[in-house]
Parts: sequence; C-alpha cells; structure tokens
Amino acid sequence: MTQPSLSDDLAYIRAVAESGRNAPLLGGRFLAWWGGLLGPAYLIHYGLASDRLPLGDMAYLYMWGGFMLIGTAGFFALVRKVSPETPGQASVGAQVEASVWKIAGFVLGAYFVTLFLKAFTGGNAIAGFEHSLALVFSAYAIALFTSGAVVGNRVLKTAGYGALVMIALSAWFAGTAEIWAVAALGVFLTVFLPGVVLMLREPRGAA
Repeated sequence: MTQPSLSDDLAYIRAVAESGRNAPLLGGRFLAWWGGLLGPAYLIHYGLASDRLPLGDMAYLYMWGGFMLIGTAGFFALVRKVSPETPGQASVGAQVEASVWKIAGFVLGAYFVTLFLKAFTGGNAIAGFEHSLALVFSAYAIALFTSGAVVGNRVLKTAGYGALVMIALSAWFAGTAEIWAVAALGVFLTVFLPGVVLMLREPRGAA
C-alpha cells in the first residue's frame, strides 16, 4: 500500500509542476505598457540630443520625470487588475516571472532614482543617463531570458537574446545621439512586441 501511494503522490506532484510550468505568463501587459512608454521616450530623447527638438536641457528632466510618474501610475493600475484568482497567477512560471522582473525593477530604480536626486541637488547626472542603456538592456536580457527559460517560452528567450544585441549596440553607439533612436527600436522589438504577444496568449479572465 505504501509504495503505490508514494508513486501516486510523486506522479501528482510532477503533474502539478508541469501544468504550472506550461501555464501562460501574465506579464505581457506590463511589458507592453513599459515598452510602449519607453520607446517614445527614447525617441524624444533622441530628438533633444540631436537638436531636432531644440527645447533646452531642462526638457530632459521634465520628459523623464513625466515618464517616471506616468509609468509608475500605469504600472500600479495594471497591478490592481491582477488578483490571486486570476488564471495562471499561482503557476511556477508566473511566480518566477514576477520575482525576476521585480528585482530588475529594483536595480533600474536604484540607478535612476539616484541620478534624479543627483540632478536635483546640482550634480551632473548627464553622463549617468548617457551610459544607462547597457544597464537597462542587461536587466531586460536577464529577466526576459529567465522568464522564457522557466516556461519554455520561445518569444521571451528570443527577446532576451535581442536585449543582448542591444547591450553591444549600446557600447558601439555610446556617446552619440543615434544610440537613443537605436534604443527606441530595441525596446519596441524586445519589450513591447513580446508583451503584446503574451497578452494575446493570456487565458480568458486574466484581465
């Protein structure tokens, strides 16, 4: 009696783990939101840096400050739409996805909040922003590939590799205005589009 019972228990645990692994991810809305916001922000930054938008240096501060406020407000609005009863919310893949993006957000938050504080206190934070893209796409590469690898999602793994390419491009175009236009395209391909694909694959009732 003991051996069959143990085998049944192990089979049940394995089935639960595999079903959780294959459950659709729920982070698409967040990727689409941040990607849809960050891409245009990079394009505006490109316009300012290339003097196509001659609005002065303070425009950078207003634009990125507005980005942070709008992005954070939209993020929490999306979070409120995800409840514990949302299909797929308790899956292994969803838990890993939430954890890895959470730490990626903390990493980027620590960097950029410090830059804004430095700028507000009279320090020169321009160099920090100019060299931030490698850090941004490094965080994206790790989070995208880890999330995709856990659930076997080819779209996310491919996006993770794309973010690696963007790290190289960030180094290549460092110090030029063009890097911001390249970054806008990179965000569109590696963050926004994968987010839209994930949203289309979400189970009904997830919104």
